[in-house]
Amino acid sequence: MLSASDEFLIEAAREELSRCWPKPTIDRLCAALDAVFSVAEASWASRRTNLTYMLSSPAPACKAGCGWCCHQQVGVSVPEAIRVAVHIQSLPVDQRAPMAARLAQVAGRTQGMTTDDRAHARVACPFLGTEGRCMIYAVRPLRCRGLHSIDVDFCIACFDDIEAMRAKLAAGQLKPVFLDTPQAIFDSALAGVLKALSKAAPKAVVSLELAVAVNALLEQPRLAERWLAGARPDRTLHLQAEIPV
Repeated sequence: MLSASDEFLIEAAREELSRCWPKPTIDRLCAALDAVFSVAEASWASRRTNLTYMLSSPAPACKAGCGWCCHQQVGVSVPEAIRVAVHIQSLPVDQRAPMAARLAQVAGRTQGMTTDDRAHARVACPFLGTEGRCMIYAVRPLRCRGLHSIDVDFCIACFDDIEAMRAKLAAGQLKPVFLDTPQAIFDSALAGVLKALSKAAPKAVVSLELAVAVNALLEQPRLAERWLAGARPDRTLHLQAEIPV
């Protein structure tokens, strides 16, 4: 059952994105998504500094330079993929060129991988910097924003041997270490984004894989406009959560 705050975030995100239509532009979409990011971040900041929450919830172990979770598939919405691509295009060429090259390399290697394939391959996110910092932090996807671990050793163990961690979880020897509250907050914002898309551009309501989708947007300059106009993203860009048939 959704809480009042969840409902608020869904509606706030839906309203922001809905304003982009019936004549969507890339600039308008980016501004709307930035507003969604701000509202969701403010909600999480308010919640985590609330005394009741602080006394009842463990503190996140996540910190700058800790990128153990950045070696897996990341599902993003069409607006999020576009926002990241626009951010990369806005960078100075000395930053943009190596990032785009790294992105193309990772996309070429991982396209078509399932969730399990990617976890076992241990391929780092193309936007993970050499010091473990996110290079697109300001525009990072909502799913990334909502993932907060309370145990860095668990994250390292998942990276080292994902199957062993899954077996221990299934046997009840371990408990999930990711906080529910930030995940609910940012998932609610994402739900609002998708709700707006479902009315304005229903064929664009798909889960894309971050690296391959952003790479496609950089390689095909008119692709974002086609998606916003109602075109369905190619299936090769979709998140491959299951083994392809």
